[in-house]
Amino acid sequence: MAVDLILGVEGGGTRTFALISDLSGHVLARGLAPSSSHRRVGFERACQALATAIEGALAQVPGGSAKGPGHWGDRIAAACFGLSGVDQPSDQAMFADWIRHHGLVSNVDVLNGSELILVGGTAEGWGIGLFSGTGSVCLGRTRDGRTARVGGWGPLLGDEGSGYQMALQALQVATQAADGRGNASALLNTVLRHWHLEKPQQLIDYVHRAETTTAEIAEIAIPILELAGKGDPDARKIMNHAAQALARHVNTVARQLELERPPLALGGSNLRGELRSALMGFVQVPVGTITVVPDPAQAALAIARRRLQTK
Repeated sequence: MAVDLILGVEGGGTRTFALISDLSGHVLARGLAPSSSHRRVGFERACQALATAIEGALAQVPGGSAKGPGHWGDRIAAACFGLSGVDQPSDQAMFADWIRHHGLVSNVDVLNGSELILVGGTAEGWGIGLFSGTGSVCLGRTRDGRTARVGGWGPLLGDEGSGYQMALQALQVATQAADGRGNASALLNTVLRHWHLEKPQQLIDYVHRAETTTAEIAEIAIPILELAGKGDPDARKIMNHAAQALARHVNTVARQLELERPPLALGGSNLRGELRSALMGFVQVPVGTITVVPDPAQAALAIARRRLQTK
């Protein structure tokens, strides 16, 4: 059987995307699964999500359906995994062992997901990549390959400017409004409507359910940002707080690496519309071209293809 496919995977705190292309880079299939961030769902569930996305994509390629562990390499010539929570060499080694178990033993990169934003949104692979989804992280690289990373500490230690942190602030403001400590009625109604709840008191049971994930809570950020776009003062305060935090990521990376007008790549579900505009109002360092990366999995494919071409 010909080894004629390339695999690119984006494993995030909310969703996992797998793309399969031919050797020329033409996308043939896409697979989707829940979060594969092992820091959020655990290593076993993360691997299950990766397998679901990859095998779902392979099943759409003629003759490409997976035969179980040890057989992915029958068709895949190169692969790149950009995974949330891969922060240490031990994280890379853990996933690399699992990947080898499925037959991918060469031409494989396991990277932090922020690498996909930087590569996917900059023409030459240097500059700054900023991500805000369930979590947040910023990665910078100079022309000569030096790097600096800011954020990405997770929901307990940081993730400032992330969907999860915006959601926590929104829920606190909403509950304060519910018992009369605040006046954010529009924000409270937005939260209740998003989760189809009738009364504020139902929030207690809902957010503490065992099945309620950080990703589900983080999704509250999207309607809150929409509310901010309509001028609601409470939602705008939350948005501006996130924008300031994310701008501090960019400012810090640029100064640490002494970058001059670096291209800025933006990724994640939150860095669109109002938050993106607010962010640029707080960035203090001059930046070059600003690019939004809508599909980081495409960048994973590009990295994998480049590895194959330079072999």
